[in-house]
Amino acid sequence: MKLPVPFLAVLLALALAAAACGSSTESGEPGSSTPPTEPAPPDPTDPAPPGPIPFDPGPGLVRPLSVGARESSSTNPTIAGDAVSRFGIDLFTASRAAAAGENVTVSPASVAIALAMLEPGASGEAQTQLRELLGIRDPVEFHAAVNALEQSLESRVAEAYTDEDEPGEIVARIANAAYLQEGYPFEADYLDAIGANYGPVLNEVDFAPDPDAVAHEINDFVAEATNDRIVDILADGQVKPETVLALVNALYLKASWLETFPEDATTDQDFTRLDGSTVAVPMMNGGASSSARGDGWVGATKAYVGNLHVQFILPDEGRFGEVADDLSGVFIEYDANRTAGALLGLPRFETRYASELSATLQSMGLTAPYQPGNLLGVANDPQLVVDQVVHHTFVAMDEEGTEAAAATVILATATSGPAEPPVPVVLDRPFLYRIVDDVTGATLFIGQVTDPTA
Repeated sequence: MKLPVPFLAVLLALALAAAACGSSTESGEPGSSTPPTEPAPPDPTDPAPPGPIPFDPGPGLVRPLSVGARESSSTNPTIAGDAVSRFGIDLFTASRAAAAGENVTVSPASVAIALAMLEPGASGEAQTQLRELLGIRDPVEFHAAVNALEQSLESRVAEAYTDEDEPGEIVARIANAAYLQEGYPFEADYLDAIGANYGPVLNEVDFAPDPDAVAHEINDFVAEATNDRIVDILADGQVKPETVLALVNALYLKASWLETFPEDATTDQDFTRLDGSTVAVPMMNGGASSSARGDGWVGATKAYVGNLHVQFILPDEGRFGEVADDLSGVFIEYDANRTAGALLGLPRFETRYASELSATLQSMGLTAPYQPGNLLGVANDPQLVVDQVVHHTFVAMDEEGTEAAAATVILATATSGPAEPPVPVVLDRPFLYRIVDDVTGATLFIGQVTDPTA
């Protein structure tokens, strides 16, 4: 069967409140009637001075630019993967706090990549906050590791199913883009830095005359990158005439289960919501790769082809909030208590989530990029500030696999001791989950499902 194509997209938009500049006329020495000496014409053999890259306007609303190229990276991708996963737990915790018990799914990988594209241009307190938020110790190493993480995901090859001879399906795609206001003094070093590690499509635009038209161009880019699973990430009016920069990341994942759920084992079953009401859901029944029991929860892990897995955590009745607020400890406890194999009941579901993340990121300590004078590495303009961070996700799981964007891998050492029996896990009440990349350790998706039918 065809799975709905999942995706994850995040857009980071920065707006500039332009400051008025005074004009001046040239003159000679004060009190002198001698006209100023004309400067000598430039020597074409001299190297170009450092500074903003000159734009070459062309026809059309969006004019592609060519600035550098993404380089191959041999840096260990787990440096970025581990950082993305730590960031992901904090991002999910902050996001669910404002969700009022609704379904929430964020992509730590997508948000982190978009913010990482901003970091080379951050200065002062904004640079400090971004590095702390993303866990950046060595900026050069970190950006190279993100590059390696993207290349690792995009190079996956499906293994064979455990129960069939034919291979499964694995598609992982990451697309980055930057939309730059024509004539704005972007720093060449900044554009070179993001070009080397993120290889974004660089586009020159004029936001002011018709901001909505630029938003539609960005929407088209995201829709194409996500196979039309995210089609309108920006609404009319979100891009403003004073916007000068939009950084965009789109992440797409389609992966088959390593061991599929038998379709004839799917049955209708009640799912109990947080408020105690019930709803009938199609419950898929099959095997899990591992399971574990901890304080107030049971959990299971199910593998995909391509060295990915999803981890489910089912809190005990009445303890959902308590468990969700301590996911770092829960995941550590899971790895310590895991046992091989388990029976897994998973409701077939499809979920979407959309949020403007500025308030969430500010609650996590990222405030300086929203204040003037902190993005001087992007452009020599103290008025440049972040305006919005827009984030959308889509995840669908069925008998064949998952369509989504983002992945996380948590690596842990199993403790020694007597083997525990497998823990049957039936997700018939609100549960938590994360999709992890086994190779890099990056959490691609993390979320909660409080109603599979919502």
